Amino acid sequence: MADFPVFERHLGVWEGTYTRMDAATGEIVDRHKSRLTCMRDGTAWSQRNEYTWDDGRTEVQEFGGTFQDGRLSFDTPRLVGEAWEVDDDTIVLRWVYRQEPDHQFSEIITLESEDHRARIWKHFEKGAFAKLTVIDEKRVG
Repeated sequence: MADFPVFERHLGVWEGTYTRMDAATGEIVDRHKSRLTCMRDGTAWSQRNEYTWDDGRTEVQEFGGTFQDGRLSFDTPRLVGEAWEVDDDTIVLRWVYRQEPDHQFSEIITLESEDHRARIWKHFEKGAFAKLTVIDEKRVG
């Protein structure tokens, strides 16, 4: 992983909060807790995302990718996309869900320290900026 030192620093377990807002109004449309486990085996990346809402709902998503050609590529039944390291603390991602090809996402992940990171998703729906998700996470393992 010498070619991907920033991804290496993201390995482990992260807990935090997702806050999703309508881009036009700023209204909060969703908020939930998260627990993400990021793992690597050679050139393979795997991630388990666990989400919990205050009303008791839960969701678990698992996906993986492959490091190649200077980026992490995802091509799963659920999503397709790519991620790149852009400086010593930042990763940029772009992806689309296969079931919603007219909904595209871009994300910036910034390591504020080795145990704290902030993430921002921009949601584009049918070519329009629709939502913004702000994620604040701390490393717990």
